[in-house]
Amino acid sequence: MIRIVHILLMLFLCGAGFAQDDSTVVEKEKKPSFFRKIGKGISMFIKEFDTVDTNYIEPQHYKFQAMLQSTSNLEDFEIKHKDGASVTFSPKTTTKIGPYAGYSLIFLGYTLQFNNLHIADNAKTFNLSLYTALFGVDFYYRKISDFLMTDVRAADGSTVDVSPLVDKRFDGFDVKRWGYNVYYIFNHRKHSYPAAYNQSTCQRRSAGSPLAGIGYSKYSLSLNWNRIVEIASEYIPDYKDKMDGLEFFENIDYSCYSLYGGYSYNWVFARNWTLGASLTAALTYNKSSGEQMRLEKFFEDFKFSNVSFDGVGRVGIVWNNTRWFAGVSGQVHSFAYEKAHFSLRNTFGNINVYFGLNFGKKKRYRTPGKFFEL
Repeated sequence: MIRIVHILLMLFLCGAGFAQDDSTVVEKEKKPSFFRKIGKGISMFIKEFDTVDTNYIEPQHYKFQAMLQSTSNLEDFEIKHKDGASVTFSPKTTTKIGPYAGYSLIFLGYTLQFNNLHIADNAKTFNLSLYTALFGVDFYYRKISDFLMTDVRAADGSTVDVSPLVDKRFDGFDVKRWGYNVYYIFNHRKHSYPAAYNQSTCQRRSAGSPLAGIGYSKYSLSLNWNRIVEIASEYIPDYKDKMDGLEFFENIDYSCYSLYGGYSYNWVFARNWTLGASLTAALTYNKSSGEQMRLEKFFEDFKFSNVSFDGVGRVGIVWNNTRWFAGVSGQVHSFAYEKAHFSLRNTFGNINVYFGLNFGKKKRYRTPGKFFEL
């Protein structure tokens, strides 16, 4: 009898030990690995691109998109001397009309759209905008060497009429500029940035969202001031002597580092209609090629005189019934640069007019049993 009790006790203790070991194994199996956590995080991030509140946003129903778009580029450079004299240069407005197409991921949360591609003898322009539910990206490149003098102002107190210089062709100013902006849409589940500026989704109820982002721009400018004096001598000889004494830059290279913050709002004022507007202000640090900015000596190299306030604005109105769409959108960027004897402001943007259609329904929106449906 004692032996039987002893055996039962040993079995009980062994069973308890095995049970404890099994629970330990199960617990270890439930604990995800580091790489599994990374994979799950990436999966959740990608899923977030397509996660919206359908009470506010109607997702894209189709895989394909075809569109015809007209794009006009606008720009001006205002160069102002410390004594008040200024000259504003603008290139000729370029307009391009062309067809565009998209497929699946490109227009669903990963929208990729070439707004304008124009190549001429004296102007090369490339603008790329990417609008997604979570964030937006603007990339731009522009090289111009043919301008008009669209505004000329005499120094403070001068009585000389400089209007004869306005709209005169000027070939002594060369500009090369490229840069990008990246911004995050915080309330992306209710506010659709693509609905107003990329027509890939539909805003069903009015909603807004704060925006925040970063930006970078690189400028290379060359100004032949003697050429301006030559043109002034031809049209307004009395003003030549005053222009001879002014000191402007000849060549300058500088970079702009920006932090953006702002707000975007989509107003649904009628069925299938959305009016969107966004405005972001930027705190920008301008560093010329000859200035140092070392990370380890940031406070030593930092100059408050290099700080400027810039901005980016957008507006768009679109009609979209998920199948057909049409609209107008525009964006404008503004950057400033200032030194002791002169200041420069560059404003540029584009206006898009478009119409098109979506086709090729996604699986979830097709009639059951159909492999493809327009």
